[in-house]
Parts: sequence; structure tokens; C-alpha cells
Amino acid sequence: MTRAKRGPQAQTAPECMLAPVFKAVIAKAGIKPEQVDEITIGNCLQGGSGAASTRMAQFLAGIPATTPMYVINRQCSSGLQAVMNVANQIRVGEIDIGIGGGVESMTFFPM
Repeated sequence: MTRAKRGPQAQTAPECMLAPVFKAVIAKAGIKPEQVDEITIGNCLQGGSGAASTRMAQFLAGIPATTPMYVINRQCSSGLQAVMNVANQIRVGEIDIGIGGGVESMTFFPM
């Protein structure tokens, strides 16, 4: 987390922040990228609900295009909702492995 519009990540696109997180999560879990069954990412202010940047982060992290992803926007706690959605999918047996989280860039939102 850094200051909006003037911190050290001010010009870093959301996909460039999210891709290393995906890679780290996969490495820490000791799985292969193709084992991820679904990705859910929350955001509030990104254009197009952040779907394009999340999908690009997925590709940058080496997760195949066949892995479905979706984004969620709750205006507040979007990332928490994304994590809960993935946890619930695992709990009911819809998926075995999922990634849930959130990303935001205040710099790229025209306030």
C-alpha cells in the first residue's frame, strides 16, 4: 500500500501489481499454475470492473487462459468478498484450488 497518485507505485498498473502476487501464491502453495480452478478478484474503481487487468495479470503469472476468472465490485470489501466466494466454492466442492483477493489503483481512477 502506498499513497495515491504520488507513492512509489503511483504509475504501476493493477495487473503489474497483481501478477507477482499470483506467482507468489502459486509458489507458496507448491502447485502448478494449471491447477488453479478459478480466480476471483475484488476491486472498486477500475474501468470495466477490472476484468481486463485481472485477466492480464493471470496471463503474466503464467496461469492458463483455460482457468476462469471473474471480478467483483461491492464498493467496499470487494477483496474480502472475493476471498469468501473462493472459500465457499472450495467448501461446497465446486473447485479444489482457487485464488481470491483484491487490487486497486487510485492513480488510474479519474477523481
